[in-house]
Amino acid sequence: MVEITLGATELQAAAVGLVTGVLYTSVRAPIPAPNVLGGIFAIVGTFIGFVFVAAVRGQLHIG
Repeated sequence: MVEITLGATELQAAAVGLVTGVLYTSVRAPIPAPNVLGGIFAIVGTFIGFVFVAAVRGQLHIG
């Protein structure tokens, strides 16, 4: 069973990512993530594919 939730952990991860992006950019360091939109879409697409297959298999629980 694959469970997808949006809770405290996900919100904390988003906050840490935002702070990390601000800090790296402010000191002009390369960010530790894809710095092109295509790379970010590839990561999101991989996750969407994972969710799709889990849903088709009946193994997805959102909540």
